[in-house]
Amino acid sequence: MRSIYLDNAASTKEYPEVADLMTTTMLADYANPSAKHKMGVEAEAYYREARETIANTLKCKEKEIIFTSGGTESNNTAFMGTCFGMERQGKHIITSAIEHPAVYKPLEFLEQHGFSLTVLPVDEKGHISLTDLENAIREDTILVSIMTVNNEMGAAQDISAIGQCIKAKNPKTLFHTDAIQAYGKMELRPKRDMVDLLSVSGHKLHGPKGIGFLYVDEKVKLSPLMLGGGHQNGLRSGTLNIP
Repeated sequence: MRSIYLDNAASTKEYPEVADLMTTTMLADYANPSAKHKMGVEAEAYYREARETIANTLKCKEKEIIFTSGGTESNNTAFMGTCFGMERQGKHIITSAIEHPAVYKPLEFLEQHGFSLTVLPVDEKGHISLTDLENAIREDTILVSIMTVNNEMGAAQDISAIGQCIKAKNPKTLFHTDAIQAYGKMELRPKRDMVDLLSVSGHKLHGPKGIGFLYVDEKVKLSPLMLGGGHQNGLRSGTLNIP
């Protein structure tokens, strides 16, 4: 007898309409979306519609959405793409003690390459202290990464208060949040909450594995990790994964 699945925080079953649409884009509308012929333009329309839909949910601009292979790539792109480009400004990063490995592993990598990392403790409910955060922010702090909702405890941080705290102490410090467990389940407004970068993964909300996106505020200068044909405004090269 098959067991009852109670692990939607780890991954979800694709909706049937998702699988149907993926099949259509693999077997019918399969052209390269960068091609200029009719079938290419038709394939590109799926990408444009998806980006517009996501932008509407975040109340941001379409050009601020970059499609990736999932949350891990989104986080890595956010960290490597900003930190190596800002190291003349500073090399100090702040995060929390309960981040996902897709956050703390790349931050540990940056620490091994000359960046300094401050890890904030959390209380018994999994929340960081705004006082601790404010005291940790320095003139050379270039990035703060605090997850919106923890994947094991379910602890939800006050992202708006965190954003205000960061920008009040050092307006030049970028704020990234791993919103993989939050997107589609709670209201996210990066402009309002002073969030500069926000990561999401599709398989947490009944989409396929291997797809996600990174919100990047248009004021942020992001160095691409994927170089090639200049797709997605040069920020993430590679033929778009329309399915």
